[in-house]
Amino acid sequence: MIKTRDSFPDILRGFALLGIAMVNVQYFAVDTVSGFESADLTSGANSAAAFIVMLLFQSKFYLLFSFLFGYSAHYVIKGERANRSRWVGRSVGLILFGVVHFVFLFHGDILFLYGVFGLVLLAFYFRPDKTVRRWARGIYIFSAVLFTLLALLVAVGEALLASKGKTLPDDTSGLGGLNQALASGGFLEAAAARFELWLTFAPQGFLLQGPLVMVAFLVGVLVARKNGLASGANPVLMRRMALWGISIGLPLQLAAAAIYIFNLLADQYSLGLSLISLALNFLTAPILSAGYVGVLWLISERLGGIALLSAAGRHSLTIYLSQSVIFSVLFSAWGLGLFAQLDAWLVALTAFLTWLVLSVLAMVNLRFFTRGPMETALTKFSKLFVRKA
Repeated sequence: MIKTRDSFPDILRGFALLGIAMVNVQYFAVDTVSGFESADLTSGANSAAAFIVMLLFQSKFYLLFSFLFGYSAHYVIKGERANRSRWVGRSVGLILFGVVHFVFLFHGDILFLYGVFGLVLLAFYFRPDKTVRRWARGIYIFSAVLFTLLALLVAVGEALLASKGKTLPDDTSGLGGLNQALASGGFLEAAAARFELWLTFAPQGFLLQGPLVMVAFLVGVLVARKNGLASGANPVLMRRMALWGISIGLPLQLAAAAIYIFNLLADQYSLGLSLISLALNFLTAPILSAGYVGVLWLISERLGGIALLSAAGRHSLTIYLSQSVIFSVLFSAWGLGLFAQLDAWLVALTAFLTWLVLSVLAMVNLRFFTRGPMETALTKFSKLFVRKA
């Protein structure tokens, strides 16, 4: 009997790709460092777009994507130590894709991070559930304490300087090289500036985002062991996730987004307040992400699946990279040259339409092939690491 593919993880991936596009596009189109913060938010439409992205998308979807990456490990390794080499090949492949991606397309690449932490995941994969839960809890607590302390220390330091009539030094003045390259430079000039910017931000990305990615990986492994997203998932649990995830997570994210936007619109911008809003946003994002999972499961069960999202999810790597290609062509000087030319709401709309078109193309592709071109390439590459009997 041939086992049918569980569609819900694919539906979640397709949904996560929308969120990733909505968040990433601002760093292609508005400002490569500060994104929508550099847009004209005095416009109601622009501030609404930035607010909605922060409220509904920022940090929720990369965690959801990370969770699904950990979940997929169970289907690749299948609990067999002999399958570790295939996972190693997959992780190395993602690292290579990531290098190409962050040099030539997007400095905010997640593939390199996934590949590195995918290798780290092997140290936890075969451990008992209790051990994996402890590590996930411990890493999350470490991240929460680190992020919160950083935000509070900056806020306190800012207040002390303000009492003496001083302000924090502006250390972003030397980070505009990629902005200039995207606005007026060629392809290779932009690549060089992008690599330089990635080197600048990669360490803090690994320190601040990496632990949360690892937590999401571990939770994904635990859920996969229980077949938590497979057909026949616990409907009571999903309803609770939808109810509590939305009722608790959404107000917390609303508070984070409100602080974020009001701070940007204030006469005096506060870095400390911005970091506090980001800490609240990042550390409570898993609650709303869980709510998204529950709501989407209930909707898909009622509709009998969501073909558009499922098709997109089966092309997750292809669509993720294709989004970057399209954004680069649209906003770079070597393309259509729209960098810093569009209002924030138009930038957000562009991201949605890009995701929609690519998802429709994924549906068309499934009529002829079982997977996307990048998924095929990664699978073939990972097989190179499998020892033949």
